[in-house]
Amino acid sequence: MGLAANGRSLWKSYVTLFWSLFGLTQLGSVREGRQIQAFTKRVAEYMLMCYHAMAVIVLVNMLIAMMSNSFQEIEVTTATHANYSLPCFFQTHQKAPCPPLGR
Repeated sequence: MGLAANGRSLWKSYVTLFWSLFGLTQLGSVREGRQIQAFTKRVAEYMLMCYHAMAVIVLVNMLIAMMSNSFQEIEVTTATHANYSLPCFFQTHQKAPCPPLGR
């Protein structure tokens, strides 16, 4: 056994966690193995559950951040257009050309 065997099992663990994000890993694959003790199986199951919970939290946080950024951009754009449309509104009543819209 030794370091090479541990490296292979560590790599297999990373690959399993990666594919589990896409729903391509069953809980049975965590329970596989030769002579693995029940405690080790339970620890692996809990670690997989924590991994999924953390992934969901990070993804929801990213979604909230992107929605907040989009809202701020729309708010700034709307305020800019409102500030430029008000003089145009007044100048249409005076029959004068509107000032150019700057961005």
